[in-house]
Amino acid sequence: HKTEQNMTVVLVALCRYQNFSIRIMHPLLENINGIKPYTIFFKNYDTNVFNVPSKTEEDLFVKQIIDLKPSFVGISVISPFVPIAKKLTKLIRDNSSALVIWGGVHPTISPEFSIKEADIICIGEGEGAITDLATHMRDGKDYSKVKNLWINNSGKIIRNSMRPLIQNLDSLPFPSRGNDSFFFINSNRVTRYDPTLSDSHMWIISSRGCPFVCSFCVNSVLRPLYKDLGNFTRRRSVNNIIREIKYNLDLSGHQDYVIFKDEVFGTEESW
Repeated sequence: HKTEQNMTVVLVALCRYQNFSIRIMHPLLENINGIKPYTIFFKNYDTNVFNVPSKTEEDLFVKQIIDLKPSFVGISVISPFVPIAKKLTKLIRDNSSALVIWGGVHPTISPEFSIKEADIICIGEGEGAITDLATHMRDGKDYSKVKNLWINNSGKIIRNSMRPLIQNLDSLPFPSRGNDSFFFINSNRVTRYDPTLSDSHMWIISSRGCPFVCSFCVNSVLRPLYKDLGNFTRRRSVNNIIREIKYNLDLSGHQDYVIFKDEVFGTEESW
């Protein structure tokens, strides 16, 4: 009998343990037959100010990449952490044959810069793009036309158009916590326990987007990108949010506060 071999994917949450995008993408990939995701949470900072990772932390990261042998590594990048993303990208390329994908706010607002650094970038919401990429690679299919992805093919750039925004946020899984496939690299060591389980604050995102276009905020850049791609401001249903709160309490036993990390919260009184 032929043994079914899972394709391994590694996601990297850069400098933020509370990375909602990565924690949602992990269970999405987990639910696809033949895909085995792992997530490396590399460093954790409360602000956008950071210290350069140590040589030991970089070596621990490389060891995980060598051990896991991923087909691709997806790194979630916001602008302050670009220098760290560039260094990790080089370490991945020097120690594996994995493709490197950058996703998140930085490649979305600075795609021409980002595509020079990575093999693939994801512009905008990543859930549909990463699951399409994973299934195409698993099946040996051409992924060069996957929407939201730009592909750097030896310097020739393929720039695909963007897909509609996800309108039904209830269709997404809850952000994964305490997963057996998580690794945390910080303070010169690797740990497996998810610190969000013992945080007294439960972080929840109940919506996406903001109705305002303030010039000092990234939404003034993002909103025009999504013109004609569906409502920019979207909310989860109340029942869906309460289910997530109960799910989190079952996982951690006790938390004192819920913090809603929405971009804007009080715009809809009935909700």
